[in-house]
Amino acid sequence: MSDNSTSTMVVIDGWVDEPDGRGTWSIISTCLVTIALCCWTAVMPNIPARADRWHHALRDRLHLASLGLLGPEFLLMLALGQWSSARASVKDFERIATTKTSEPSNWTLTHAFYADMGGFLLDGPGVDRPFPVNAKQLFFLTDKGYIDPPRITEDDINDRNKSDAVSRVIAVCQALWLLINCAIRVAQGLALTTLELTTISFVIVFLVTSFCWRFKPSDITSTVTVIVNTRIDIIRQENCPHPQNQWHETPLDFVCDGVSFCGVHWRYYTEILRRWHIPMFSRPMTAQPRDRILSDNFPVTDLQADCIATPVLLLFGSMFMLAWNFHFPSRVEHLLWRVASIYNLLFTVIGGLHAGYCDKIVLPRAYKERLALPLSRTRPPQKSNKGWGRLRNFAARLRNIDPYRDPRREVPLRVLFPTTVLCAMYCVCRAYILTEDFIGLRSLPASAYNTVSWSDYVPHL
Repeated sequence: MSDNSTSTMVVIDGWVDEPDGRGTWSIISTCLVTIALCCWTAVMPNIPARADRWHHALRDRLHLASLGLLGPEFLLMLALGQWSSARASVKDFERIATTKTSEPSNWTLTHAFYADMGGFLLDGPGVDRPFPVNAKQLFFLTDKGYIDPPRITEDDINDRNKSDAVSRVIAVCQALWLLINCAIRVAQGLALTTLELTTISFVIVFLVTSFCWRFKPSDITSTVTVIVNTRIDIIRQENCPHPQNQWHETPLDFVCDGVSFCGVHWRYYTEILRRWHIPMFSRPMTAQPRDRILSDNFPVTDLQADCIATPVLLLFGSMFMLAWNFHFPSRVEHLLWRVASIYNLLFTVIGGLHAGYCDKIVLPRAYKERLALPLSRTRPPQKSNKGWGRLRNFAARLRNIDPYRDPRREVPLRVLFPTTVLCAMYCVCRAYILTEDFIGLRSLPASAYNTVSWSDYVPHL
């Protein structure tokens, strides 16, 4: 990486029109087009409800695209979680295929993604209104013999797939072109802008996200109905550890007992934004039982996904440190960039360790304790003063702000407080980095406007 802070550097102030090389507009337009393509083509919203209109599907896509724009690493964790769930589903169906039929399973990653998107609706005795079941719930019903194995083939699902492969190819080509161009600029000693560094960070996450979702169908609106042969309340009585507890999303909530760190916090902060009347593009779930599976559903990641996430997130978090000696319009902006880039890396390391510990240990343990709580209400209440009682009630309300008091939405305060502080500071630093990407264009090194000399690598150009 070239040193952009040398005393002999020639600096150009103000807007630069397009010369024989490149100008300010070409830098901005190239980066914005690349980021927009990455955020729009990478996202895969789930299947909308039957009663939804076309604009609901568009809103879901805009919601995921805005999530990728504000924090591409969060979109990466979403894709890794869904990829982990799909791979686990394939292993489950392979196991029952070999033990019960001694034949290879025809359940693929495409089937698993389709199920987790809400492609299978459950209907039958005791079901007031068909509701979607995810891949884990579908496996549970199939394994217990409550439904017949779905007969839909991978070709049938792909026939419903309306994804535009051309747009994905264009996005990948644009992303790779930008990476190659920036690498050659560095090799030739030409200056990069902070906006290009930010775009590179988007591209890296985009490529990994696209890899995780490569088998996920896109823009599917049709579903398959499966019929259960046993009343749903009997299924709960036979299999639910606490059948007397109220269900919140579907009567089969007990099948999916995983609690995701990203999922509970994303729901918590989204609910706060809704109460502040800042919903972005997210749509609240009001149907009981649910009529769709939320697109921003964060399943728990497995070990293989964590091994992929760790180097990618570390690379993303350290990307902005490469601008440590870049030229900035003022010393204050330079200092603020260094502070923001340091915290971005610290957030990746400390926040990642905190999230991993809570995701694998704290949250699952706390969720199991909450489920068992109604069984222990026969104990006599302990005496406490009114002030302490109010404080405990306030803490209980603060832990769970979900309108339906879903126990899977509850966040222990020892997890919520440090996460909120870490994320709040991260949002401030992230906002500064994105702002500086554009205001820093007012003063750049002269070499930032020089184009790459391709003749050094491709003769006769």
